[in-house]
Amino acid sequence: MDKKFFKFIPKVLLFSSPFLLLALSYFVFDPFHVLRNYKHYGSNYLKTFNRNRVSTQTYLNYKDEHHFNSFIFGSSRASAFQTQDWGKLIGEPAPFHFDAFNDNISGMRGKLEFIDKNGSKIKNALIIIDSDTFSEQYDESESIVHHKDYRWTSEGPLSYHTRFFKAYFKKKYFVSYLDLKLFNTYRPAYMDEFFKFKYYYTTPQNDFLFPENIENIRQDSVKYYSAPEFHERMPHPAMLERQIKKHHLTDLRIIDSLFKVHQTNYKIIIGPAFDQREYHPIDLNILGIYFGKKNIYNYTGKNKYTNDIRNYYEMSHYKPAAGRQIMEEIYSQ
Repeated sequence: MDKKFFKFIPKVLLFSSPFLLLALSYFVFDPFHVLRNYKHYGSNYLKTFNRNRVSTQTYLNYKDEHHFNSFIFGSSRASAFQTQDWGKLIGEPAPFHFDAFNDNISGMRGKLEFIDKNGSKIKNALIIIDSDTFSEQYDESESIVHHKDYRWTSEGPLSYHTRFFKAYFKKKYFVSYLDLKLFNTYRPAYMDEFFKFKYYYTTPQNDFLFPENIENIRQDSVKYYSAPEFHERMPHPAMLERQIKKHHLTDLRIIDSLFKVHQTNYKIIIGPAFDQREYHPIDLNILGIYFGKKNIYNYTGKNKYTNDIRNYYEMSHYKPAAGRQIMEEIYSQ
């Protein structure tokens, strides 16, 4: 072989070494926490951790030790319904929070099937419905925090991990990550797009907490709730458009059949959305057909929960205090 070729190899390696080191840093640091299993996830980088992964892995880590048999499903808004409050009402010491960011009905169905296949009993279930439940907008996006876990979808592990590997290099994410990793200094000017330190996950129940919001309210609640967005609601909000489409009926049917197999005691809660828009009556009727009207609890529209802005952290998330009152009201019946 030509000697020039052998002389060229070191130059190629030297030129490509920065790229190889960057690629290696992904596997060494596991920035998205998807390569290895973690016993405790603690603080969450909002825009980089995948809640589907966190919830799925935490369930697998502790299901045999704690024998989870009661589950809460929904988007991050389901965080208002905390396991310690629910457990007291259903008489179970260790419910599990199996939520995900902007989770939809197919995600909930996939998780229920996954629980069933892993041999866990589904004795109790709480499904929290909101404006994302019957939407596929995040399924169709490139957002890595919304991507469903390959262990309960039809996606293969290679495709799943390739998505996260590519995301490491998009928008120079790795620059912010390595800067933060090496110097432990948060620089809002350019890190804010990727990192926001304000969420926390409990172990093993996997509750989702808002420590930053809680602290800001504690320091000055008057200032916190004086923000314009808390006072700009429409006086007469329009009803929500119909959300349940024909293709969603398969998911509802599967969930209903799993509940029947497990003889699940379940409740379907349509949460108190800040915008006070009423849930569409046709969608309510469809949910009633599959789950029984007595199991559907609608808290949309104007009511004692949505009228009080102090029940909210911001426009999307209501507080555990509101969730606790709703559960006490439901289970007292």
